[in-house]
Amino acid sequence: MPKPLFLDRPAGLYVRFRVPTDLRFIVGARFVVRPLRLPLGDQARLAAACMGVALSQAFQRLRQGDAVDIKKALEAARSGMDLMVGVVELPNGVIFRDVRVDTPEDERQLKSLMEVSRVRAQPPAKPKSGKEELLSHQTDVHLADLTRAGRAGKTALESRHSLTLLLGIVGDRSVAAITGDHYRLFFDEVAHWPKHASLRPEYAGMDVQAIIAKSKAQGEPTPAQATLNKHHQRLSAFFNWLKKNKLITDNPLLGLVRQKKDDAEEETGRPFTQSELNNVFQPAAFEAWAQEHPHRWWVPMLGLHSGARVNELSQLYVDDIETVAGVPGYHINKRFTGQKIKTNASRRFVPLAQPLLDVGFLTYVEDIRKAGHQRLFPHLPNNDGNGFGKQMSKQFAAYIKKRGVNEEGLGMHAFRHTLATRLDRAGVSESTIARITGHQASGGILPKFYIDAPTLPERVTALAKFQSGVVLPTYERGQFNAALKEAHELPAKWAAEKSKRERKAKGKKVSVRPR
Repeated sequence: MPKPLFLDRPAGLYVRFRVPTDLRFIVGARFVVRPLRLPLGDQARLAAACMGVALSQAFQRLRQGDAVDIKKALEAARSGMDLMVGVVELPNGVIFRDVRVDTPEDERQLKSLMEVSRVRAQPPAKPKSGKEELLSHQTDVHLADLTRAGRAGKTALESRHSLTLLLGIVGDRSVAAITGDHYRLFFDEVAHWPKHASLRPEYAGMDVQAIIAKSKAQGEPTPAQATLNKHHQRLSAFFNWLKKNKLITDNPLLGLVRQKKDDAEEETGRPFTQSELNNVFQPAAFEAWAQEHPHRWWVPMLGLHSGARVNELSQLYVDDIETVAGVPGYHINKRFTGQKIKTNASRRFVPLAQPLLDVGFLTYVEDIRKAGHQRLFPHLPNNDGNGFGKQMSKQFAAYIKKRGVNEEGLGMHAFRHTLATRLDRAGVSESTIARITGHQASGGILPKFYIDAPTLPERVTALAKFQSGVVLPTYERGQFNAALKEAHELPAKWAAEKSKRERKAKGKKVSVRPR
């Protein structure tokens, strides 16, 4: 179990746990620090022990590839204290059921059992021989386990992609024979994997190594660091799974030096120029493109005046639009089905800028509420589980390209840079910009409450300083009535299309020629 370290701070007593080396990228920190809200004593030690057990279980699930809300698990453990641990498997294989930690003495006994068992634990069984120990076979078993466990389709697809590349680069060898050097080779080679290789005719029918060789010859750009980090995360989960199943003794990725998560997640791109904004919102062109599609009409305007990410806007529900402390705005959070946030800093309440109120945004909210829709933009699907913003991004990118804004990679995200850049030039503080856009402010301090009502006037004032230089079109009540009526039929249509795709894909097996 992770060992707690108590920290006496002006705000009260905190407890700190060290994150294992192999999980630091996934967790995003070397330590987990949480408040105890208790004075130092037996109660605090008991609460910390419960949190340590909960954290140990969370780490185990992360190694299996599960998504875990560590803060939520720790808070539940802290508030419960008389923790029902459930099933505990010691390192030597002994299993205890219905374990409960009620007192500090219980906690000491459980820790003692874990430590003694770890010393006496037998080494893992030797890897299986023959076909069962091969990378190709264990890849199939691992992916089947992910599907059986109900993992999101995106998780299985991304894991298959990373493991397919690994197989193609290092060859179909025993999983126990894969070393850190094989992983270094993998990352050296995958740095040349071309973007969208499977969709490009020039790479059709080629195996992994041939594609990489051609990519090197053509000078294809290196994948984003975030993409390389995802490969590391998926492969680490796979080898932790192998270790748990006693097929290997250690995860060979542990010795690799990797780029910091914060550096890898630094957002790139540039803001729109004023000329580009003028082209995007040229009245006749914009209205012709957006007049029959509520999401086309509103998402670009919302992005322009909030800097919100495209998926954050596309996933909004009608009930996300509220008035807080007299300020109309919208919640960006995981409150309803299908909603996602990028980081904890992304949780926020965004005031509606005056230009959006002036052109009738709240009138649209009334219209869609009357139409009986739960989602603000019901024409945007989430068929692949990757979020509601995918279609919005594609449609907007195609539109601005026709308007002469055709720089590679420039799209909805440029609104985010535009707002942040212009507010900074207008003298708005970094912390206020961060509260509006959902960035973590420098220093890593997050507000205790994501709405943060006392700072709402600051954000309203800040947004009033943003000058877009364009005139937004005005919404007319009932403008999208026909489209909103039609949208009621879309969920059934999407479900039928998804079922058809699944039937078509069933039975197909992806093959890779490693050599």
